[in-house]
Amino acid sequence: MNELALPGPAEPTSRHHSERGGGRPAFMGFVRDDASLQVIRSALASAFPTGVPLQRVSFAETLDYLARVDTPRTVLIDISGEEQPMSAVHRLEPVIDPGTRVLIIGEERSIGFYRSLTRTLGVSEYLSKPLDAALVSRELAPWAVGEVPAFETSRGGSMVAVCGAAGGVGATTIATGLAWLIGGEIRRHTILLDADLQRGSAALASNAPPSTGLRNALDTPDRIDPLLIERAAQPSIGRLHVLGAEEPLTEPWEYHPGGGRALLNALRQRYNLVVADIPARPTGFAAELLALAHMRVIVTTGAPRSLGNAARWLALPPGQMQTSAPIVVLNRYQRKRCPPISTIASTLGTEIAVVVPELRTIVAKGSDLGEPPVARKGPFRKVLLDLAGRLGVGTAALAT
Repeated sequence: MNELALPGPAEPTSRHHSERGGGRPAFMGFVRDDASLQVIRSALASAFPTGVPLQRVSFAETLDYLARVDTPRTVLIDISGEEQPMSAVHRLEPVIDPGTRVLIIGEERSIGFYRSLTRTLGVSEYLSKPLDAALVSRELAPWAVGEVPAFETSRGGSMVAVCGAAGGVGATTIATGLAWLIGGEIRRHTILLDADLQRGSAALASNAPPSTGLRNALDTPDRIDPLLIERAAQPSIGRLHVLGAEEPLTEPWEYHPGGGRALLNALRQRYNLVVADIPARPTGFAAELLALAHMRVIVTTGAPRSLGNAARWLALPPGQMQTSAPIVVLNRYQRKRCPPISTIASTLGTEIAVVVPELRTIVAKGSDLGEPPVARKGPFRKVLLDLAGRLGVGTAALAT
């Protein structure tokens, strides 16, 4: 029997009742058997003192119910008994509203199935039966009350922020080339994220179209999840995706603090590496990403103004996830016009990790062909392979 009465045909709430999810219940669980229902009820009792919102229903009844209502912010769904569990998960997509966190329980016990659900399909957590109350309490209770488990902040891919010491120093070229190399040729799941929604050109430089999904996601950070990001990101080459926008310059945009953190958490569940192109004057979204980066790459030229700004970048306090000093890339270096590299290093008080010579012709030719210059063998590719190696990405098998 159902723990809660399913709504009859005359009672459904419109799925378009509220685009932002206003009025949606925080949590609801759909469980197939009595034993699992009792375990979940016991494990979640402290989080729901007035009663755990659970229903004992079949998977088919669950689909029917969710198709007729605005889905809760978090749902727990039982797919046990389904002959093809992966197909069952795919059948959930049309009835789940964007932004809903999905928890699944079932009978499949393989690690491959778990990884497919949590890394590819955007499922927040999966537990196999028989359920253990302590495990349910630890793994599912935080999601059920709208929080993120403590371990989630340390699980997933990492982010490198590529920062231009000043405008026009070539940070986008470096970020684009690095992402192209790692995602396209080293074939690690990589996303290039343009932190400048109005003036950024990372998508154009990667030969990928801008997306309206980035702005939409940041406007409703509570709805950000890996599945939403997967729909918004644009494929580029190999395992590289690009997430950038092209918002009108005349349209004001009010950034919602916390959006960058929510976005990064979702990206890290889906990608091994996030390469963020940070503008020279980071504010709002870009500043939040900078604070959350695991690694920072500072791009400068040998010009006095650029070096002065680079010194200011290096003086910034490290982010909470950052465990190593920033990597300095000296771009467009010309021996006859710039100070010696040793002098620049002494001025900045740090090692110059990567030196990129002036390659104006190669860069321009790559832009004309619609591909980053790193795609062709030569000095630019060689120095970016060096940079990727310093970031801990294996490059030994690639030709320079």
